[in-house]
Amino acid sequence: MTATGANGTAAGVITRRGVLGGVLGGAALWAAAARRTGAQTPGIRIGGNPAWFPYSWEEGDRLRGLGVDKAQAALGHLGLTAMPMAFGRWQRALAALEHGRVDLLVSALWNAERTDRMLYTAPYANDDVRAFVRSTEVGHYRAVADLFGRAGVAPLGSAYGAEMDALETRGLNLERSGTTEGMLQRVRYGRADFCVLVHRNGLHLLETLHLAGELAPLPFALARVQIRMLIRRDGPLADRMDALNTLITDA
Repeated sequence: MTATGANGTAAGVITRRGVLGGVLGGAALWAAAARRTGAQTPGIRIGGNPAWFPYSWEEGDRLRGLGVDKAQAALGHLGLTAMPMAFGRWQRALAALEHGRVDLLVSALWNAERTDRMLYTAPYANDDVRAFVRSTEVGHYRAVADLFGRAGVAPLGSAYGAEMDALETRGLNLERSGTTEGMLQRVRYGRADFCVLVHRNGLHLLETLHLAGELAPLPFALARVQIRMLIRRDGPLADRMDALNTLITDA
């Protein structure tokens, strides 16, 4: 039998409320100390995928989205100021993180190849990967296996995790080239059979490009994905990962 205190909590057990209270309490003390010494609030440069609704997207030089909101709230609790930056392309944002020109990317999928030089936070949202096909052909596909032997396209630089890697190893044909709009148009005009996208972003693109009547997602997922933030192993947030994880998942 485990002994419990007056509040019924097992002795030695740290509750989630206790962890969060400790994180927020530490952040408050840090911020108070900074104010007493007159130190300027440190700035953390943040970026993200420029076209990944609803997690991050760019409007001119503005970075917006759920990931941006969560990052700004979490950094604020830690006494840090978020400095959003726009890069125009996902590959540029990744390169900026790798070379120290940005400290945190607010929207990323886990990729084993990046883990030797970058750190992933806990996930703050869940989504899935779907194949988008011509609306008239949705009924031709009843399972993932029906996509094999067909011509698929995916965004340049996209990596959808171990489940999708396994499908490609088994022979799922995915060409990565051109713009997302160009790939959807290839499917529309029959130059490709399907386009692979994260579900919510794909639906948003169909609406934005006025293709909702011509293309549609298949009713089953190819893979489940978790949306995370990405930081440098040698960056200013590397030693604050536990606090950052607690804040972005509770925000």
